Amino acid sequence: MLSRSYIGRRSVSDALSRRSADPPLAPSAWNPLAATLNANTWAHEGFGSLGNEWQSFVRRQLQQNYALIQRLSQSRTSDQVVAAYTDFWQQVAESCGKELIAVTKLMTGVTNKMVMATQMVSEEQRTERRPRVST
Repeated sequence: MLSRSYIGRRSVSDALSRRSADPPLAPSAWNPLAATLNANTWAHEGFGSLGNEWQSFVRRQLQQNYALIQRLSQSRTSDQVVAAYTDFWQQVAESCGKELIAVTKLMTGVTNKMVMATQMVSEEQRTERRPRVST
């Protein structure tokens, strides 16, 4: 049975000798990686803007909720309470509709960018696989 120290020394020396003997990767081998990283950057930016939009929507909704509480606390009659709730729910319906449109546009943009990035990666991979014709 081999000792642990022998295995450790053997693997390190083998790795060092193999590292110097291996040819470096061709620059074209990194193109799919670069395209994938570019696609990830687009996705990160798209989902970042989506997250920012959602946070601002939640902030606006919390402000509306706070305004409703203030208005209800100042109401003296039941008609004022009903009017406060009616106005609040109309604002909620409008803001939710606007938010749905905004999020849909953002998601459409993110999806389009991801499809374009995927097409770029697959196109680059196809061009690298084609045999080169020498003249």
